[in-house]
Amino acid sequence: MTIKRIDAGLYRRMLCSAAAALQERKDEINRLNVFPVPDGDTGSNMFLTLDTVRNVPLQDSSLAAYSEATAKAVMRAARGNSGVILSLFFRGMASAFAGHEAADSLLLTKAFRSGSQAARNAVMKPVEGTILTVMKDCTDFETSSVSDDVTAVLQQISALARESLKKTPELLPALKKAKVVDSGGFGFTVVVEGMLKALSGESFGESSFLYEDIPNSRADFSVFSNDEIAFSFCTECLINRGENTAQTAIDGLHSFLDGLGDSVVLVYDDEIVKVHVHTNEPMTVLEKMMALGVPQFIKVENMRQQHSSLVTSYEQKEAEKETLQDACAVIAVANGDGLHDLFMELGASYTVSGGQSMNPSASDFLKAIKAVNSRRVIILPNNSNVILAAKQAAEMSEHIQVDVLNTVTIPQGISAMIAFDPSANQEDNITSMTSAKDTVKSFSVTRAVKNAEINGVKVRRRQFIGLVDKSLKYAENSLDECLIRFTEDIGDREIITLYYGKGIKREQAERHADMLRAHLGAEKQVTVVCGRQAVYHYLISAE
Repeated sequence: MTIKRIDAGLYRRMLCSAAAALQERKDEINRLNVFPVPDGDTGSNMFLTLDTVRNVPLQDSSLAAYSEATAKAVMRAARGNSGVILSLFFRGMASAFAGHEAADSLLLTKAFRSGSQAARNAVMKPVEGTILTVMKDCTDFETSSVSDDVTAVLQQISALARESLKKTPELLPALKKAKVVDSGGFGFTVVVEGMLKALSGESFGESSFLYEDIPNSRADFSVFSNDEIAFSFCTECLINRGENTAQTAIDGLHSFLDGLGDSVVLVYDDEIVKVHVHTNEPMTVLEKMMALGVPQFIKVENMRQQHSSLVTSYEQKEAEKETLQDACAVIAVANGDGLHDLFMELGASYTVSGGQSMNPSASDFLKAIKAVNSRRVIILPNNSNVILAAKQAAEMSEHIQVDVLNTVTIPQGISAMIAFDPSANQEDNITSMTSAKDTVKSFSVTRAVKNAEINGVKVRRRQFIGLVDKSLKYAENSLDECLIRFTEDIGDREIITLYYGKGIKREQAERHADMLRAHLGAEKQVTVVCGRQAVYHYLISAE
């Protein structure tokens, strides 16, 4: 679908999507952070900076009014060198949107260029090969070639940003030494990608881009020594301007700060003044700032200490890598004590709580991967909504072969688990487990929460609904009737297992099993297992 205008509502969705993108990938950005100081916080700072947009109300704003409000909020929330630069970029965009109810593709291009220039102007000594370079390069195309489709233009901007990012190690020796791209530049490409996702209606994470040709996904912080950090303290201060604060006093801050440190960024408007500087004299900076107005935010971090912690963490990870076990481990997702126990009994090394309406995050899977302490891991998501997070964790796991089997139901996961052979190699297990999960037919029963018509089936609220392989097929007034309808789809499958959930007692489950035996015939084997899962009265497998 062609989008020709961005109004305030769409711009808000773009910014919120960009914040979500940073949240998803902040740890990846942190792992690349070697410039201007290898302190590993660029991703966190960029996320904390942009996340404040979620708190800015839309109301009935024009694009001009909303972009101005968000620019002010982001500037006040800005953290770290990269966060302040990102806030300046959005302030520059807001200045381009001034006076406009909405933006077409030409104005969007102008806003990106304005943002890039605003960020560069506020940095006392701009360095190439950083986020500033990526911001500048992403609109390096002729205005006359701009499409009237906003999505197409943002796709072009995204592609150019990524191309610029790849070149940053050739422009900045610190990056080349560490064999990584610039972390702030990487963060900016994530921001653009997040904005682009909002135009297509996708949430961030769906088909998220990867950089296969980036030389390294993690910087070796040990190649830098503390002696290379000339100024120890990352110092930030935000003040409300006093009524008598003269512009000349603010203008004098540049030369004052330049004499005390580096990475100087100064930003101000009619209400506030914000400073970021790396210095060995943080108290001198703070005293100067407090003479200009009332402090609202102060942060002083010891970057030498941060760097030492990163080096220690890196060395610990390298040591852990040597102790990983060779045996293949399985991580299974389940919702319910009975199902957790069943997967463990079948040979899973770890279970993660999750399922319908309770989806685990990538960090939950990373925790599980670390806990099993194996070089080879297979994840059984057991729900279509969980697969993406599992795959993101797999991509983020270094030195470990993690495969995600696309199991979308608990019965599929159990069938795959039964086929697992801990003595087999990873590839053979993937083959046999995939074959096993593809042969099982899955059924589930729950209650409808609202009236609807899906796949031609009319459903009334509180009816019992039956799903066959995740597709709604039946709607009945009683649980018995719904279970009986499943017999129509079991076909020639001979082994039927009923996993009963919370609210179903063992006696009731046994009665339902007898009822199915009567309808299916003596040749069918019907078994009852306590699953204690939420949401679903029954999960049923037929093999």
